[in-house]
Amino acid sequence: MTIKNIILKRLPIILITSLGVGLLILVPVVLTTDTTINRYFFVFSIFFMLGVISWISNIVFSVFFIQSLKSYLWKWLASTIFLIFCLYLSHLIFENLFIIKTPKFGYFRVLGVIIFNTAIFTINMLINSFETKLQLENENNHLKINRLETELSYLKNQINPHFLFNALASLKYLIRVNPQIAESYLMKLSDFLRGSISQTDDLISLQDELLLCSDYIDLQKIRFQDGLIYENEIDPNSLHNRIPFFALQSLIENSLKHNIVSLMDPLTIRVEVKGTQLTIINNIQSRLTEVVSSSTGLNNLNERMKILTGQPIVIDKNQHYFKVQLNLLVDHGQ
Repeated sequence: MTIKNIILKRLPIILITSLGVGLLILVPVVLTTDTTINRYFFVFSIFFMLGVISWISNIVFSVFFIQSLKSYLWKWLASTIFLIFCLYLSHLIFENLFIIKTPKFGYFRVLGVIIFNTAIFTINMLINSFETKLQLENENNHLKINRLETELSYLKNQINPHFLFNALASLKYLIRVNPQIAESYLMKLSDFLRGSISQTDDLISLQDELLLCSDYIDLQKIRFQDGLIYENEIDPNSLHNRIPFFALQSLIENSLKHNIVSLMDPLTIRVEVKGTQLTIINNIQSRLTEVVSSSTGLNNLNERMKILTGQPIVIDKNQHYFKVQLNLLVDHGQ
């Protein structure tokens, strides 16, 4: 927020407190002196303006000098010195208009400036702290909403009716022709669904993601048989690095969605992990009927990567292959 916007936002408080400053200074002057209304109005105006200047200087120092004047003491000292300087200038310019001109009362004016600037400084710092806290709460609420939306998207993808239909159809077929394989298939389906639904963390270890991905691949290989070829080359030292939950599975699902998978034209999906870089690549075998895509999966993953790792995914595509690269987070606890 710019200084102009901050001042406009706090203008009612600035005017009210500055009026209060002017009146507090004016009351003892009225009680102890006898002069014209114009002279009284002058005293009120001078200290009203000093109140406004105090606000503006405190706002400026808190915004422009946030790095160089990190300590509250230095910010207060800078604004107080500046305000005393303004009081000194007003004495030089309007010396003949001040009602009481003795040095003793000059010191009292300086003391008064220090007191009301301290009060304004404190109010300004409290407002800054409150607004910062409110901003952080709003950002946290926004992140919570995004997380809820992401979790809802996960559930929609994980318990996709089409996926369940194919899984149950395959299971029904296997029970009829090979009960032993059907039992293994059911166990993998159960493990996959349990792992995908019970996971609540945004980030999991690469090892856990690969296990979940392995269950998903096994299910798909039962469906596509040798039409799906899955390869991986994983650096063992990278297994404890962190990756957004379901990132790898969503990329594999994207490959299956947009390509022909058959015994005549096998689809090869390869996952490589070297250090903190994960690469997934598949050969392109475009479907005869183009699949309508909103790129929601890739866009969603890209946004999650930017939030969780600070870096987007990198997509490389030509007529022969489709490749996605993403960076893992190093787990410093290992």
